Amino acid sequence: MDRSAQLYLLITSLLLLQWLIDYSSANSDINADRSSLLAFKSRISLDPHNILPQSWRNESNICSWMGVTCDSRYHRVTQLNISSMGLVGTIPPEIGNLSFLVSLDLSNNSFHGPIPASIFNMSFLEVLNLRKNSLSSSLPFDMCKHNLHKLKRLRFSYNNLFGEIPSSLEHCSLLDYVSLINNNFSGQVPTQIGNLTLLQELYLGANNFSGNIPKEIGALTNLQTLDMSVNNFSGYVPREIGNLKMLQLLDLHNNELCGNIPKEIGYLTNLVSLGMSTNNLSGPLPATMSDMTSLEFLGVAVNHLSGSLPRNIGNMTSLWTISLAYNNITGEIPKEIGSLTNLEILSIPINGISGSLPREIGNLTSLVDIYMDYNALSGHIPIEMGHLVNLEYLELEHNNLIGALPKKIVNMTSLISLFLKYNSLSVSMSMLHPIL
Repeated sequence: MDRSAQLYLLITSLLLLQWLIDYSSANSDINADRSSLLAFKSRISLDPHNILPQSWRNESNICSWMGVTCDSRYHRVTQLNISSMGLVGTIPPEIGNLSFLVSLDLSNNSFHGPIPASIFNMSFLEVLNLRKNSLSSSLPFDMCKHNLHKLKRLRFSYNNLFGEIPSSLEHCSLLDYVSLINNNFSGQVPTQIGNLTLLQELYLGANNFSGNIPKEIGALTNLQTLDMSVNNFSGYVPREIGNLKMLQLLDLHNNELCGNIPKEIGYLTNLVSLGMSTNNLSGPLPATMSDMTSLEFLGVAVNHLSGSLPRNIGNMTSLWTISLAYNNITGEIPKEIGSLTNLEILSIPINGISGSLPREIGNLTSLVDIYMDYNALSGHIPIEMGHLVNLEYLELEHNNLIGALPKKIVNMTSLISLFLKYNSLSVSMSMLHPIL
């Protein structure tokens, strides 16, 4: 046998040996994945649709099991998605042995008990979705220090998780989505959150967080959604929030924030929704807010805001809701409000608004609700309000309005509720008959 034939046989033998080793290793790893999934199945106490007993059979190929996706080369489990199956049970630690797992979605079930520590050791995981369960545990203080470095989406919302956000979360530097909404998390938001510079959506609402909103949050310049509502945050709204030029939703309602709304809020020219109601904010609405021409929802009710409505409010032509109830706003309603032709809800009750209702309010033909009760409005109700053909609720009681109620308003077929008590209006019962 010549040398070339010997060399060919040697190379062929080596390749065959390597294949046998790889096959044996892969087979062993697949069996490990199988064992992990069967351990998971054994922890299910209720499967109302009998999905796992029918699909997850020991003798079948695990890559054909419902909710299981494998890679094409090694046939290792890369995705486990058993969301919205009505499953009841606990998550076993063996789930951490799915070492090739990229996406884990157990959302919208009834899993209870703690999140196994092994989940936080999965080095390939990019998506971790456990939302809408009944899980109860704290997050490990080193949850991102050693693994999870590829994690992009973290969804733990609507559980019973508690404790603080670990500062080590900063090491999950690829995160672009974090949702912890509706849990029992407490403590302060760590300043290290500012290192997650790829974040696009951050949801921390409906928890028990306290302390200041860290100014470091201003470093999250890719952020599009920031929800910190329904917590116990105190102190000022940080000026650095004006750095978040990509922000479309900012929700800080139901906290204990104080001080002025910073003028830097006006830098958020892509903002669509601003919620700051039910805080202790004071001072005037910043004039810079007129630059927020994309804003559709302005909610700053139940605060201690003062000053008057800025005339340049007419620049905010995308607005469909203005909610300023329960403040100390004074002065007149500027006629420039007539430029807000997309406005559907105008709510300014229980303030100190004075002067007459501007005729230009008749331009707002999209208006459905007007709430201006408990103010100091005076003069006549302008006949132009009869142009509001979509109006359903008109509440003007407890003001100083005078004169006759325009008949065009009485004849508005869309009107469901009309409150005019405690004014000096002349209204006959025959006129009111159509809407009683």
